[in-house]
Amino acid sequence: MTAPSRRCDNSTRAQTSLPALGIALVLLTVVTGLGVAMADTAIAGADRAPDERRVAAAIADQLVAGDGPLAARSNVLNQSRVDDFDQSALEENAPPASEYAVSVKLADEEIARSGTVQGGTRISRLIVVEAREPRTLTPDLATTDAVTLPRRSAQATVTIDPPAGTTVWTVRANDRIVLHNRSGLDGSYEVSLVPYETTELRFQRAGRLESGNVTVEYDAPRSTKETLVVTVDA
Repeated sequence: MTAPSRRCDNSTRAQTSLPALGIALVLLTVVTGLGVAMADTAIAGADRAPDERRVAAAIADQLVAGDGPLAARSNVLNQSRVDDFDQSALEENAPPASEYAVSVKLADEEIARSGTVQGGTRISRLIVVEAREPRTLTPDLATTDAVTLPRRSAQATVTIDPPAGTTVWTVRANDRIVLHNRSGLDGSYEVSLVPYETTELRFQRAGRLESGNVTVEYDAPRSTKETLVVTVDA
């Protein structure tokens, strides 16, 4: 009687282990599938990252180049051009932006975007943003015959309104003669300056000039250091 009982127990245990084996196989299949999916995702990400980095670097370099759409000069951006920059300007000046999702940020503020950027690869460039503020000088030429303008001023408007009995016939910018009329200068004149040097405007005259007889209007530069970030999501 003992032997049949053992056969029955063995059969029962075998039947009981079948569902457990099935569950284990299902779990193994799920884990394997997840592992393959994660591996495929990692491979796809690894394949995409170099391409994103290449495109992002190319766009960033174009934007900060001396002949780029934003630049006043290499690595110096013109604030007015930054203010006017948008998606169409981005796609026009950086053709890959028509094929990829691209975001351009300056000082953490997005200034242009094409497509939807959800992740992607970021490239940063340290730059200077240069803005220009209009200023007016009214020098007291009763005690001097010159006025000094700061560097990076490329142009000035000089208005000369001499009193009766006074003639201003020449204006020099450092060593250059920028205005001359032997009969006398009277009115407003545009004067080109060398932006890489401090400019001294000197007035050659006969007679007395008071404060208000000469005004000089120019754009004074104001510079701030910022970070430009280009993100590309393929």
